[in-house]
Amino acid sequence: MTRTAYIPFGGGIDLTTPVRQVEPGRCLFAVNYECPVTGGYRRIEGYDQLGSALPGEGPVLGVATFADSFYAVRKDTGAATATLYQFDGSSWSAVSGTAGAMNDARHEFTEGNFLATASGRALYGVGGGKPFELKADGSFRVLDQAPSGAKYIAIHQNHLMLGFEAGSLQHSGVGDPNEWDAATGGAGEIGVSQEIRGLLAGRGGVLHIGCRDSVKGLFGTVPQEWELRITVPNSGPKAYSMQSFTEPYFVAERGITGLQASNDFGDFTPVLPGASIQPIFTNQDYAERVVASMVSKRRAQYRVFFNDKTGIYWSPSGATTVEFPDQITVADWGEFDSGEEALLIGDEAGKVYRMDNEAASFNGEPITAFLTLAYTDLNAPGTKKRYRRAFFDIDSGTEQTISVRPDLDYGDIESAKQLRFFLDYQNTGGLWNVDAWDQFSWSAPVLANEPVDVAGSGESIGFSVFSSGQTKPHVLYGYTLNYEPRRRLRG
Repeated sequence: MTRTAYIPFGGGIDLTTPVRQVEPGRCLFAVNYECPVTGGYRRIEGYDQLGSALPGEGPVLGVATFADSFYAVRKDTGAATATLYQFDGSSWSAVSGTAGAMNDARHEFTEGNFLATASGRALYGVGGGKPFELKADGSFRVLDQAPSGAKYIAIHQNHLMLGFEAGSLQHSGVGDPNEWDAATGGAGEIGVSQEIRGLLAGRGGVLHIGCRDSVKGLFGTVPQEWELRITVPNSGPKAYSMQSFTEPYFVAERGITGLQASNDFGDFTPVLPGASIQPIFTNQDYAERVVASMVSKRRAQYRVFFNDKTGIYWSPSGATTVEFPDQITVADWGEFDSGEEALLIGDEAGKVYRMDNEAASFNGEPITAFLTLAYTDLNAPGTKKRYRRAFFDIDSGTEQTISVRPDLDYGDIESAKQLRFFLDYQNTGGLWNVDAWDQFSWSAPVLANEPVDVAGSGESIGFSVFSSGQTKPHVLYGYTLNYEPRRRLRG
């Protein structure tokens, strides 16, 4: 008698559970897919280049979105200086007053307002030299009274905070980012006793300070009451990995880690949200190879990028890996005044890209994506099954060919090798008053149900999925499997 089972997709990669025990629907391997919070696996969007390469030489040193404009920093040709550029919609031009006025090092940015009105809105940055301020009206100034040499920057309780790698945290006077006189202006310094690797403003007026072997929190509202506490002992973030995603997230020695608000003593508790992919970090030393990170609030994702053109997309729904043709050096999350998300990355060739934003390719290169789904024994271990057919649930806003290959008995070489099956399908339909009018097909189902023939018997079955092209993303939600129970396994 033919039976039917449905396997929903979700959960991302699981590298810590024994293969026979991995939950069906999760992945053993995934490249250029992501885990939407709504379930399933979605092929990622790509990125498009903004204009031509920045003037100058070397990699992009920093990117930022501010006041509905894109900004980027690159080293000046033949000089030990750098320039800040603004994108005008077609090309990059130097921001007035910045040519040769910046240090040729990695730059970090933060946005804030030290005034009581909207006119005080400004972008602040630092890159090993003097920090600087860029107002929404385009006016630029170097904060010449501030100390030089900081690598990290943040705003905390109306003070500009500068983090120095040696372990010094210095702050301006209240309400004035260019007031750095300790005797008369209220500026000061806090020693954190460890190398600083990041600053991040947190909920409840806390400034998180990422250190080499710990995370410390600066509590209190005024400098006279500030208290430095250790919130995560014996584990610190890698440089440029700290991001705010409901709570701070970062990459530590054992992988992706976060701070979860705790009711115990009003403090914080360390958690390890990336536990299922921990072997990626411990086996390949990826934690030491972090180059940039960002969050996507629209996708509810924390993204981290490595120095070998790979990265990880993590969300509460699971983690997957990504691989790009370009080497990312810097990344930034921002948004326009309308609330539209803007994700920027810069590469080692001096080019700036905008991620997602319906990008169907990697700047003209096809997006190649793989999935190796976990095996399922259909809750009947030790029993042979005769598999007949699988029906894949696919949601797509485009036409694309996807290849699917069944695999029996955990890849046992004695099992019959299956042929690759190609799914050709058209745009799926849309929902009235929900989907864009010109982005779905009339008289088409909202969800496609595509058949895959399976010829063979085995204790378990899994599937590998492959796609490559320059198309809009598709989403795989699960499959329905038709099978017939056979005999018990014999020795």
